[in-house]
Amino acid sequence: MSFRLIALLTLSLTVNVFLCASPGYAADINFAPLFRYESDAGRYDLSIAGPFLEFSSESTAIRPLFYRDDTETDILYPLGRSTENHSHLVPVFKWTDQNDVETFDLLIFTYGRDHDRTYGGIFPFYGSLLNRFGHDRVRFVLWPLYTKLVDDDQETYSILWPFLKYSRGREFQFFPFYGYEKTINYRHDYVLWPFIHHRRGVENIDAFLPFFYYNRNYTFRGISVIWPFFTYNRNSSPEHMSISLPWPIIRYATGAYEERQFLPFYWSKTEGDIYRMRTILWPFYRQVSSYDPRANFRQDTVSILLLNSKTTKVHNGVVESESLTAWPVWHKHDYRNRSLWFFPWIFPFHDDGFRNNYLPLLTLANGYNTPESSQVSILWDTFSYRRDHVVSRFSLSFLFSFERSPEYKQVGFLSNLLHFRWVLSDEEKQDDSGQPEQH
Repeated sequence: MSFRLIALLTLSLTVNVFLCASPGYAADINFAPLFRYESDAGRYDLSIAGPFLEFSSESTAIRPLFYRDDTETDILYPLGRSTENHSHLVPVFKWTDQNDVETFDLLIFTYGRDHDRTYGGIFPFYGSLLNRFGHDRVRFVLWPLYTKLVDDDQETYSILWPFLKYSRGREFQFFPFYGYEKTINYRHDYVLWPFIHHRRGVENIDAFLPFFYYNRNYTFRGISVIWPFFTYNRNSSPEHMSISLPWPIIRYATGAYEERQFLPFYWSKTEGDIYRMRTILWPFYRQVSSYDPRANFRQDTVSILLLNSKTTKVHNGVVESESLTAWPVWHKHDYRNRSLWFFPWIFPFHDDGFRNNYLPLLTLANGYNTPESSQVSILWDTFSYRRDHVVSRFSLSFLFSFERSPEYKQVGFLSNLLHFRWVLSDEEKQDDSGQPEQH
């Protein structure tokens, strides 16, 4: 690049930046993908080095290290994320505060608040926890040397977990040699876990795994040999029968739900109108339909080779969204009156964190379309096309741009440092509107 061209581009950038500093001035400085700045009506967007550095009136991104907007802050997502009531940075800390329950873990330190009660600890030396890890209260000293669990006013003690465990009249464990658990509904004993089981209560179980497994109650009988490969189950309420020989290759079920399975050639399962699934030559073809009658919501998905799929969501008889993926080339998502597409689509993730932190780095082209506007971006705005209800504009980085509105046309060069604009005549305006000329 010659010295004169460098000087001309520098002058263009300087003039545009000076003009952009003027209040209310709308600007577009385009040196994509190296640098682009846009501002209009108090809003601005600045990108440097394509998608790696982006700063706007709504978000800040230093990809893939950092992302922040009004609702979340991400650091090396998914390792670090912060929202209004949750923050974590694996493996350093985790914090949540929701429904008057707060928890905070920092390395080996733990603190929490459950309504008007507080607790804490230093793992593994000592701690007292409330409503954590599925228990009402947990107390430990030199874990796993000593642990005390409280659930529904029942106390369970553990010494050198998981080897010794005891709850008076409820549970005893000398793992893995012998143990039992007892409630008002059943008692379950085991010997040499997980091999030998004996259970009596609402459901009775006798098992010597993996050779034999037999369970039954008032309406149900099930038997398995070389569990889980050969099984037979029958239930009289609701009426149902299933047989597998061997699972998962051949399976047949009828009654409460219908299932036919002969993998990998064919597999179907039907639960009335609630759930329907069919697989042919797995993983080549799979079709799934689910329905929630309470919300009147239906979802239909057809997938080819797992990652190529089409999904349609219907709410109250109206198509709410539709997505189409041709992995790893292309992905398209239609939601109400908005359509988005991406090329390529390497990782089939759909969560907001991935979209904000990684998708822009992995996408060479993308666009959206609504009744009011549309946009196409190729190579991070090196080639771009934008349209709204008034103006349409095409640009090739700083080299060339063309803009058209109902009132004028404009051609620009060198980020519009040189540009030519002409006002449309009445005849041209009528031609652009698609109306016949009046004579």
